[in-house]
Amino acid sequence: MIYELTHDYENTYLLLLDGVELYTKMPTFRPTFKAKPRLEDWVAPSATFFKSENYTGTSEVLPDITNWSTGVLALNLKAYDVFYDYLSACGEFLPITVNNEKFYLFNTLYVIPDSEIDMKNAVEVIDSRVHMGQSNVNYNENYLNNEDRLIFKTRSDKLFSSYCTDVFKALYEANNFKGLVFKALEIK
Repeated sequence: MIYELTHDYENTYLLLLDGVELYTKMPTFRPTFKAKPRLEDWVAPSATFFKSENYTGTSEVLPDITNWSTGVLALNLKAYDVFYDYLSACGEFLPITVNNEKFYLFNTLYVIPDSEIDMKNAVEVIDSRVHMGQSNVNYNENYLNNEDRLIFKTRSDKLFSSYCTDVFKALYEANNFKGLVFKALEIK
């Protein structure tokens, strides 16, 4: 099974990076990572977590691993230690600081080849008159069942989201992490 990774808005706080600080420290920074390396020019910014309007909890719950922006994940040190060896081949870790604690953004760099995507049932996605790519596509799971491909991006959604395999999901669940929702991709 393949899953789209989304933030668990109802049960954990959201990550906020200060855009002014990002642009001050890195004048060429752009928020759309688009599966391009950033580490060479990266200057570790500070960040905070906040309670979104969708949060349903009564006390602060920080995620262990969550989705920040355009499929970029944010990991605390425990999640970083668990996932580092598994994810290093398909992306890069970018340090950030949250309340004087080290966290990492994970920039997914691995893009599944178009030849490994079945587009025969694809549906064009238009949101507010903006073409967002295609949904209802099928990814070759045999191809993705490789240690180097636990997380990937796809041109079929314009590199907007990160997707994962069952192996990634199993590691997340085995460590009782919180912060992600695994949206199973179902072909209609």
